[in-house]
Amino acid sequence: MYLLVKVLTHFTIWLTCKRFSIFNKTVTATETPLVLGCHHPNSFLDAILIGAQMKKRVHFLTRSDVFKNKWAAMVMRSVNMIPIYRIRDGKENLGKNDVTFELCRQIIQRGEHVLIFVEGFCNHQTTLQTPLKKGAPRLLIQGWKDGVEVQLLPVWIRFNSFTVFPKEVDIHFGKAFGKDIAGASNEEALMMQNINKETERQLQQLSQIQHAASKKQSAFLSLPALLGILTHFPLFIPVKMLAQKFQGSIHYDSILFTGLALTYPLYLLLAAVLVFCTVAGWAALVTVLLLPLLARCYTLWK
Repeated sequence: MYLLVKVLTHFTIWLTCKRFSIFNKTVTATETPLVLGCHHPNSFLDAILIGAQMKKRVHFLTRSDVFKNKWAAMVMRSVNMIPIYRIRDGKENLGKNDVTFELCRQIIQRGEHVLIFVEGFCNHQTTLQTPLKKGAPRLLIQGWKDGVEVQLLPVWIRFNSFTVFPKEVDIHFGKAFGKDIAGASNEEALMMQNINKETERQLQQLSQIQHAASKKQSAFLSLPALLGILTHFPLFIPVKMLAQKFQGSIHYDSILFTGLALTYPLYLLLAAVLVFCTVAGWAALVTVLLLPLLARCYTLWK
């Protein structure tokens, strides 16, 4: 399931993002285990987009309330999501975080990555919310105690808008750091302070990186863009209506992106079957190839 979601994510990025930029892309191929310390402005879409860029498997610390439904919990766990319990989830549940951090410990020992949102909450913020939480330093220090050369990689994600479609997205990867930043002291409180100080410093720098605005596209795209609208509104309108139930919340973008990612392959299949039954087999193949290109033309043109 994880690999399928990763493929769908890359395809949907190409389909729906007018511009998708990655700064310091080489770190995505890092082989040593990483704790991805991420900025968190846009619900679970942040995790989807960032995690899909990493070559190695990523596990995601996710707010526990989304695991209350057992079917939802099964899906979440199948894509490497792990519940994290906050004070708002009830003091009686905080002890369950010991199980969560033990799972993360095992993941790091296997050499895989863990993604954690260092601000500890999500809001449509465009600036870093401090003070940073202690979860990421805790994972790092435990890994070092276990003899693992785990590092922390700060990650900043920026959206041109939380409501406009199509999107422009920038993911800025920082410079991974390890034990050297913790200092000579073995006092955990001081080590955590040094780790968060470096994470905050890098995230503040990454937040200042600017990319050139998207260029105005040629009028040549007008006709295929119009065809893209005409051929995709039966899919886009219902998905957008579903997402609009979350309008004004942090989940709107995530629901829209996920809805398109899950339904578009089915839409292509349905279109191909209809064309196959009414025209010919070769036309069905052309339809499968042409529809995504028309959708992409609209994304670039708009």
